[in-house]
Amino acid sequence: MEDRVKLTFKTQRPFHGRIFVKGMVDKQNCVRDFVTNQAKDVTFELENGACNMRRQRMLGPEKRGMEMSMTIIISFHSTFITKVDRAYRCTCFYMEADKVVTNKFDVSMLPTTDLIDTARMPLCTYSVRRDSVTGPIVEYAKVGETVYHVWNCESDMFSMLVHSCFVDDGNGDERKPLLDEHGCAIDPLILPDLSYNKENNVAYAQVNVFKFADKISTYFQCAVSTCMNTEGMCDGKTPPRCGPGGSFSSSNNNNFNRRARRATIDRLSNRTTVNWVHLADTMDLAANKITVFELEEKQDREDPPHLAIVQGHQPVICLNQSRIQLFFIFSFLMLILVTVFTIFTLRRTIAVQRKCELNA
Repeated sequence: MEDRVKLTFKTQRPFHGRIFVKGMVDKQNCVRDFVTNQAKDVTFELENGACNMRRQRMLGPEKRGMEMSMTIIISFHSTFITKVDRAYRCTCFYMEADKVVTNKFDVSMLPTTDLIDTARMPLCTYSVRRDSVTGPIVEYAKVGETVYHVWNCESDMFSMLVHSCFVDDGNGDERKPLLDEHGCAIDPLILPDLSYNKENNVAYAQVNVFKFADKISTYFQCAVSTCMNTEGMCDGKTPPRCGPGGSFSSSNNNNFNRRARRATIDRLSNRTTVNWVHLADTMDLAANKITVFELEEKQDREDPPHLAIVQGHQPVICLNQSRIQLFFIFSFLMLILVTVFTIFTLRRTIAVQRKCELNA
């Protein structure tokens, strides 16, 4: 619909469960109960952008417009998720149509034939990769692991600027900005300033994996603006000038803390000042969801080699693992020695008795 997405589901029998957006079951406006429903057709409506609906601007050769997407859970039980429940990934695309209005009239002149060609928009991607900028795509990672965030537009005619990046937990509870509208790092300790190639159609950053506290999923999304390289259309726009003195490298920024760095850069006259956010050739790119595992727990203190604790009148001796192993090895050897000695003594006694009986 114009301002919302309307979903209609048909069930074999009257539906008495609930429908909700995945991860938003605790928000009342994202859940609809059908306890008293008597119809087999149920409808679920959601306003565009509500309930953490993911919005992504598309700017490609075949798709140009806004894409809305979310995951809807149809639960037949009012409390639990069961095997008969269903999850649907729902995507709605709002096409941006280009219309040309013409009017024909005849004149007594030589007719002119129009030769028109349109440059195809580049296909841009955002991915998080392991080992290098061309390594495998990361789906699972550990906190602190080194990964590469890579933005790529497959075109030699266009340059790009990556800006307005953020990370969220997928539930709408946590959302933190990473790059500002100029393409400069907000917190270089988390995501440093990006490095661009010579053609300015590939950007990347080496990042140590991080996560939200007590959350396992991270979602990254950025805006990418493009411009044509011809006639200097990209001059002064990309790559961004983020460091002091107009340096494009993030190495000069490491000596500044966040507050001082932002205050200093805002005063620089040579910083990228073009507001790309309002340009038409801007698209939203989202990386694949990354599941991040917790830090491994480490034993902070070593057990003492031995400790005697007196409880009442009986001492309790605590041994570490190595001493326990030695104790069992020593006990096993002593058991073997006692067994061998007992067998030898019995055989000797039996032999002496037989000898005495023969002499008698």
